[in-house]
Amino acid sequence: MKIGIIGSGEIGGSLARRLAKLGHQVSIANSRGPESLADLAAETGVKAVTVHEAARSGEVVFVAIPAFRIADLPKDLFNGVDADVAVVETGNYYPQERDGRIDPIEEGKAESRWVADQLGSVPINVVHLIDGV
Repeated sequence: MKIGIIGSGEIGGSLARRLAKLGHQVSIANSRGPESLADLAAETGVKAVTVHEAARSGEVVFVAIPAFRIADLPKDLFNGVDADVAVVETGNYYPQERDGRIDPIEEGKAESRWVADQLGSVPINVVHLIDGV
């Protein structure tokens, strides 16, 4: 299966390692650019790409970045991506520890809906995805 991953931290990196080991074709991106992923690519065989390329490189695309960074993603990131592509958002909102206050979520909007609004797509919010990979 072709899989795109946006984010190369604990979750994104773990997903890349495990999915590549299982034989999937994985493309991964982060905010620092493909060159910053050279070591991960050499270690695992994944392909280091831009965030736009990662959004368009899979049958499944994982967005594995902190909630507060979701709004920083390009607004056109998923424009033109086939409707059959599953977008899976792996984050959890941590207002005290990491993300700061995101008013719509604090006012009752579901985190997954807020993320979908930011991405212009309807992701699936997965809390403990890594345990099932």
